[in-house]
Amino acid sequence: MSSERTESGARRSLEHMKARLLLLAGLATSCSVVVPPEGEPTSTIATPIVKGVASDASQDAIVLVMHYDAVKEGGGAASGCTGSMLTPQLVLTARHCVALTDPGAACNSEGKPVAGGEVQADHEPSAIYVFAGKDRPDFLAGTARPVRGKEILTTGAKTLCDNDIALVLLERPLPGAKIAPVRLDAKPEKGEMVTVVGWGIADDDPNPSTRRQRTEVEIVDVGPADELGPKEFRIGEGTCQGDSGGPAIAASGAVLGALSRGGNGTNNTGADACLGGTNIFTSTAAHADFIRAGYAKAGQEPWLEGHPNPLLAVNGATCATDAECRSDVCDAERKTCTDACREGSTCSKGFTCVPQGDREVCVPSEQRDD
Repeated sequence: MSSERTESGARRSLEHMKARLLLLAGLATSCSVVVPPEGEPTSTIATPIVKGVASDASQDAIVLVMHYDAVKEGGGAASGCTGSMLTPQLVLTARHCVALTDPGAACNSEGKPVAGGEVQADHEPSAIYVFAGKDRPDFLAGTARPVRGKEILTTGAKTLCDNDIALVLLERPLPGAKIAPVRLDAKPEKGEMVTVVGWGIADDDPNPSTRRQRTEVEIVDVGPADELGPKEFRIGEGTCQGDSGGPAIAASGAVLGALSRGGNGTNNTGADACLGGTNIFTSTAAHADFIRAGYAKAGQEPWLEGHPNPLLAVNGATCATDAECRSDVCDAERKTCTDACREGSTCSKGFTCVPQGDREVCVPSEQRDD
């Protein structure tokens, strides 16, 4: 085979790779917003998950992340992304959602760039706007008020390969948003089924009125693998432009990663570029130290997969309902958080298991009602 044919084939292979690995941010054509000075109404034209359904209020930890800065390069036309609230003031998203970067990235199995993927500069934190809720905000009516970024936290990498992940520390807690647990102690597993949630382009509506989700999407590869770095994993069809930074959520409810890039290898636009494609996420577990440092900056202990929400009350704290307690049990008589038990089982020292309504709870032994 001639060297010319070899080089030509390599170029075609690279172009094909780049076509499939376009960044999935809401690039200038997929989502735009005009954000006036603080306190004034805003307006938007925006474009979510392909073949998905509406996302309900239980997924309100998933938020709309917008960048707009008319005076900076790359900010004249706003871009839209998705993020996950880890604390009321800390958002997990993709690095390319909060930075000026190449419009595409192709990476190898070592997590090194083959083409594109350069990070040129992070945006101004105050030019990042985050919106809560499952319904697309009515910016024009001025009923929605975003919270701006205060600080952008990154791994410091100069390439998106293996590092397309960022945290945005907000200037204040985001009203109406929930928080999500995160997996930091174990890599995603090939064959694991996840739910994807986001604000990106849908196959049936270029401008859906609600955030969308798609369940039972399979993890098909965990890096290192072909075009997949050691800190990345790949899923099947589901996400599209505007879903960048959004989560892959495990059956446990934990966030496993932030969406980086994807596509189906065609030169189509909109949802047609995503149908039948695959999508690459940056793993949270692979960046555990970085994310833990973000939690520390936000002043909250991490909410780890399989553990109770750290914002909920500990045993002994005052409560009115079960949902307020980490144990999910509020002693209805004493109005304090406690543990559930079965008659005859062992409670913590100093507590006794007693019936209360249709269940048994642990109560202080000296206060037991005989």
